[in-house]
Amino acid sequence: MQVNVQEEIAHLSLGDKRRDKRFIKIIEKKVSVPCASIPEMGEKWSDIKMTYEFYNNDNVSESGIASCIEQATVGRCNEQEVVLNIMDTTSINFSSGAEGLGYLDHGAGEGLMVHNSLALDAQGTPLGLLSQKIWAREKSTMGKAKLRRGKDISEKESYRWIESMQHAEALLKEVGSIVHIADRESDIYELFTTPRSKNSELLIRATHDRKTLLGNSMWKEVEAQPVLSSFELDIPKVTTEGIGKVQMEVRVSMIMLSPPVNKPEQLSMIVYGILVKEIGKKEKGLEWRLISTKPVHTASEALQFVQWYGYRWRIERLHYVLKSGCRVEELQMRNVKALRKAILVYSLCAFKIMQMLYSSRTEPDTPCTKYFSELEWKVLRSISSKSPVTNPRAPSLQEMVKEIAKLGGYIGRNGDGPPGIKNLWKGLQHFNMAMRLVSNKNQWFSTY
Repeated sequence: MQVNVQEEIAHLSLGDKRRDKRFIKIIEKKVSVPCASIPEMGEKWSDIKMTYEFYNNDNVSESGIASCIEQATVGRCNEQEVVLNIMDTTSINFSSGAEGLGYLDHGAGEGLMVHNSLALDAQGTPLGLLSQKIWAREKSTMGKAKLRRGKDISEKESYRWIESMQHAEALLKEVGSIVHIADRESDIYELFTTPRSKNSELLIRATHDRKTLLGNSMWKEVEAQPVLSSFELDIPKVTTEGIGKVQMEVRVSMIMLSPPVNKPEQLSMIVYGILVKEIGKKEKGLEWRLISTKPVHTASEALQFVQWYGYRWRIERLHYVLKSGCRVEELQMRNVKALRKAILVYSLCAFKIMQMLYSSRTEPDTPCTKYFSELEWKVLRSISSKSPVTNPRAPSLQEMVKEIAKLGGYIGRNGDGPPGIKNLWKGLQHFNMAMRLVSNKNQWFSTY
């Protein structure tokens, strides 16, 4: 498949053209067959061998791979007026027994922690990965959380939220506005008090009920405000593809926060609390408590922020594709340096699959030839129509994505909505099998 990596290639420099070519070939093959292992991706033993050598080669630097990914993302971000920096952390569980792996939460296996920053445009279209921090937790510190409480924030894992924010700001100096968005784990006071660039704001889901300067509960003050707006929220279904609709209401209040009791040296600060609650449910209803550093005065401003926070789901999708689609956790390499590089490569592949899906929604008329060759779209048309191709016009990207998703189980009825990411990666897997059959058939006829 013609994976569009031209922007990544522009910044690719792994010290040898052969390494650059191998990097591109790995990306193209992995996106074509997301679920395949390294041996399954190789058409010849030499392909398999060179892929393993690429990851195990100390001359292929982790920073070189990360840099080309970041710079391509920055190039796409610089075309935007607003960039949403979605931050989240996930754990990668490896069973390979590689030396250098760390413990995971609750001691559930060994692996690596990965903190990602995914850039989106204001409409929620993924633009790329701005940064990836990968680390192994020291096994000797497992179960010793109390020892970490007295440490400075710069010595704690939670400092990753500040690092991601600062790294994004350093990369996106030409962007008009950056909004950093994260879930409850990022609700640390130091993130709000750390100096930000002038074009930077925070939108964080709260986990703490902090005190105001008046000594009140922050969220009780917000809840005392009248309903600013009611709206219908689209929520992606967790276990299946598709969208569910929920009736919500939103309240907003400006809050003067008091610093935490155990951190009196911190400054008080003004933030805006946005309380989003499901209508008609007192218990177990959907509720978001959002803190914004950007002023929120009107209903349209509040709804814009709620919509932007809703896009945080995109990074959950990225991690879903990385683990379930690309199956990064099934890698059996025993070199932890190789595993770290594989995480970067597989993350780029996961993004490329997402980019294809969301581009088909936001730019439906884009020619499919941006991703697929003439032979590929003709073969897919033959499969879908069950007859030889008579229409010489290449289908649009939206049409192509729908047809591939149907191979992965997407039905495509009038009320079904667009295909989801799982249908796409499963469809790509089946489509690649069809292309291999066509390729083998052509080789057989050319030989005889």
